[in-house]
Amino acid sequence: MGKVLILFVGALVVASVAAGRFERSVFAPRIKRDATMRCCNDGFEKSEVHAKFAEVRTACMEELGLGETTHEELIKNREHLNCITECIAKKEGIADENGALLHIDLAKVVLEHMSTIEWKVPLAEGFIQQCFDEVELTDGAFVPSDEAKCNPEGFDFVFCLWRQFTLACPEEFRDDSEKCAELRDKLTNKEDVSDLHDDIEAAE
Repeated sequence: MGKVLILFVGALVVASVAAGRFERSVFAPRIKRDATMRCCNDGFEKSEVHAKFAEVRTACMEELGLGETTHEELIKNREHLNCITECIAKKEGIADENGALLHIDLAKVVLEHMSTIEWKVPLAEGFIQQCFDEVELTDGAFVPSDEAKCNPEGFDFVFCLWRQFTLACPEEFRDDSEKCAELRDKLTNKEDVSDLHDDIEAAE
């Protein structure tokens, strides 16, 4: 099982803006993002995991016929985002054939990778469980349909974990710019943050 899976935390973060969320995109080629939107500057996005992840992401996009799809088109279609995430999760062996997350395997991978970022270590296990509980409530009854062929669980888990760590970011790494303060406030109140989209760039 590859560590590439950390798709789930720093890698995916802009991708569901269209779904009323703020996530740094792991699904498109490099997208410009203002440096002030790196709201937690702990170096996580510089991990070599991101480079490995890009290869898996690209392969999934090609398999799904989305290789030429622009970032703007991707974030306007939540189903595309769900399908790309599901594909990556399956390739990494942390989702079953229905796209449902394999909690034990995923938790192991996330915890292993988080061990490289000291401040995240004591928080990771609790956040992972909270996010599993959250997606179980929202996506546990998912059944594929013509409108929604791919399981949203992986994508929702990504956003949940990113949100938790963004809000828990230590002061020494925290960007206190106006946009980041606004982001944290909206995430705290579980508000729509899609209006911040223009200030986002993917960190790869």
